[in-house]
Amino acid sequence: MSNPSLFQPLSPRDIADLVAEQPLAWIVSGAAGELSATPLPVQVECDADGHPLHLLGHFARSNPQWRAFADDPRATVLLIGPHGYVSPSWFADRTRAPTWNYATAIFDVDIELHDTPEDADRLLRGLTDDMERGRPGAWSIEEMGERYASLRKGVVGFQAHVRAARATFKLGQDERDDVFDDILRGLWDTRQHTLAAWMRRFDGGRGADAIAAIEPRAKPLDPEIAGFIDSVIAEGRRITAGRELDWPERREIVEQVRRPWCEGGPVPARTEEIFADTRHGPVRLRIHDPAPGTAKPTLAFLHGGGWAMFSLDTHDRVMRELAARAGVAVVGIDYALSPEVRYPVALEQVIDVVRWLQDNGAAHGFDASRLALGGDSAGGNLSTGAVLKLRDIGEGERIAAVLSYYAGFTPDCSPHSRRRYGTDEDMLTAKEVDTFWNYYISRPADRNSPYTHGLLAELEGLPPYFIGIGECDVLAEQNLAMAGKLLASGVDVEVKLYRGAPHSFIEAVAVSSVARQALEDGAAFLRRRFGLGRAVAAAHG
Repeated sequence: MSNPSLFQPLSPRDIADLVAEQPLAWIVSGAAGELSATPLPVQVECDADGHPLHLLGHFARSNPQWRAFADDPRATVLLIGPHGYVSPSWFADRTRAPTWNYATAIFDVDIELHDTPEDADRLLRGLTDDMERGRPGAWSIEEMGERYASLRKGVVGFQAHVRAARATFKLGQDERDDVFDDILRGLWDTRQHTLAAWMRRFDGGRGADAIAAIEPRAKPLDPEIAGFIDSVIAEGRRITAGRELDWPERREIVEQVRRPWCEGGPVPARTEEIFADTRHGPVRLRIHDPAPGTAKPTLAFLHGGGWAMFSLDTHDRVMRELAARAGVAVVGIDYALSPEVRYPVALEQVIDVVRWLQDNGAAHGFDASRLALGGDSAGGNLSTGAVLKLRDIGEGERIAAVLSYYAGFTPDCSPHSRRRYGTDEDMLTAKEVDTFWNYYISRPADRNSPYTHGLLAELEGLPPYFIGIGECDVLAEQNLAMAGKLLASGVDVEVKLYRGAPHSFIEAVAVSSVARQALEDGAAFLRRRFGLGRAVAAAHG
């Protein structure tokens, strides 16, 4: 290490974040030649400035190491974070030597044992809550039932008082700028993104363009849609004011922010709300019928919002636009939202509503033989999951067409799509994609179900599709991949890429010609599938 002073923390939070990201550490104690060492997960408690004060953890009661702390509380805690070999094969200058980048922390501590049931309970719950937070189908200690009491008896808690903390962040600070950039690109190319992120944290701005230089840059947003996006994001941030919100509070804010954008547009001759019976109880439906009194094709519409937000109200104008432009009845389905309700409940509600519409549609002016299913974002995901499930249970003929706008077809956004269109300044961030998926599915295996992860499904025998894609959307890649897979499976597909359009862009219909064109294209698809002429009500304000 040529200059250790280069590799010091920039702030106390660097050490705390390292522990939070990589909590498994070695607890080392004893005299030379008689050392004891145990790998244990630890949590860190910091003062107001972020300096580590305590490390919290627990030993198995059967581990003899903990007993020695009653006589000598001193120990060393060793933690190694992200690390990786740096190959000269990544460098333009191949005369450079190989090296290893890493982040480590060493704590000199005094161990204070906390050996009561209450101590064990507090420490076990704290660690479990931290590790389970945000996971799909997060587990809680209560699920152990009576077994938890015996497990709790088998551990001895401790609080390690930090006497000194030392950390080394050897992350390329001593490299030439060109070599530093080559290392960043090499880590990116070999998918070592965690180590690359820590390098960026310590690069002082040097690596800002290193990765961007090897991938296409984000395309500019359509100016009309950009105004909508900027307004929605800014208003949401203003109302939120930096507060941590629970899901009901988040929903209230997004409803408030989007309310002005739903105003105006076509007014159907008939709007009515009814309820459909499903295996999970009644589900509210909102009907927009442009021409009551005659049986007509119907679009069952599912709003987006990551399965966790939005409503029939946030997407009311979109539904009215489609009804007017296509000349079909549009029925919005008020499916249950996560995380309170998780997969497969919403999907099963959609399937049951499809059956209900065909059994009861005639009484409401619907032609049950001409039923399309569609939606945007999470609604597009539910549409595909439903037609796959209906096909697999022998009821595929129920749906005649699928209308899908920028749907989620896989939980896995590529690194490039995340960097280009999933940033904190985008309408849908890559972090939000991860959060929405984790709160929708019930367990990790659900990520690989064909009814959630459409790109893993066999697609033969599905009805015709229209896929509308925003060019500047973090989900654009997976929508293009899905279109290709549908075509390869013999499914009739119409796909259109809308230049300069981000995620959620059809919601900007009040101000965006691109959004209006996308809705018109979807309506034209429905008219063709159902043999309808151009809707008289398509021209509107």
